[in-house]
Amino acid sequence: MATMTTGTRELVRAILAYERADNSSDWEFIDAIRNGDIDHWMEAIEASALFAPAELRRLRDSFEADPEQLVAVLLEGADDVADRRAATGRRGSWATSIAARSGCTGGTLAG
Repeated sequence: MATMTTGTRELVRAILAYERADNSSDWEFIDAIRNGDIDHWMEAIEASALFAPAELRRLRDSFEADPEQLVAVLLEGADDVADRRAATGRRGSWATSIAARSGCTGGTLAG
């Protein structure tokens, strides 16, 4: 699998920064990418007209083979909390976590 050059990576990140700003949730797009849905992102890269067809194929092949590359590009420059969330994977909602720690299950107090 080919790795992106620094210049290509920076261009892709700049192109996708606008697309990411419109997304409703980091987790929605991260989950979709990890499940192989890269079309939205590739369409944005293609629409930029900054890459030759052969380079677009290489990018698509690279992202399909290793979706984490696309996730990493999208999250570069994100705040440290977002980076940690992405690195550790999704956790339950904060309310579920607090309820579990406090012994609340199924709407009742354990005890």
